[in-house]
Amino acid sequence: MFDQGKMEYCQTLGQCLVTVLKNSLRPSSGGHNYSWTGRTDFEDLWIRVIIDATFWILFTIIGLNVVTSLILDGFRQLKAERERALKDMTTLCTICGLSKDELVSNGISWSTHVDREHNLWNYVTFFYYLQEHDGRFSAVENEVLKKFKKTDPSFLPSGRCISMDTKIS
Repeated sequence: MFDQGKMEYCQTLGQCLVTVLKNSLRPSSGGHNYSWTGRTDFEDLWIRVIIDATFWILFTIIGLNVVTSLILDGFRQLKAERERALKDMTTLCTICGLSKDELVSNGISWSTHVDREHNLWNYVTFFYYLQEHDGRFSAVENEVLKKFKKTDPSFLPSGRCISMDTKIS
């Protein structure tokens, strides 16, 4: 069953263990399956097992851990970006960029602000109207359409809203 010509020894329990380790650590093909000619002693087999175990530990275990940690770190970063985006969606006005805390501290209801003053769908409907309408536009509509086509957001009320402007006045 065990061929000493192939460096397979099994006269003692220790020799059987080393032979099994040698055959289990070393695949039938691979970069570290180098030639081992001229070595037939059991003592030489220990060296081979140590070399194969070192290769297996360094390249398989450590290599897989590095790849796994890179993948997990990438997912962690994606999760952090998603959480930051979700927080911004619930605490910043998409149109003017004012924070929920800033509006509430000025006595302006957050829900009223995002539902009535700066309703995103009202802006989407307005831009759709500007693009699909083939009639005459007012001067303001023409100006907004020009800036919209150039992707210039300067027509949006950045950092302002009607409720705050009327409270300041």
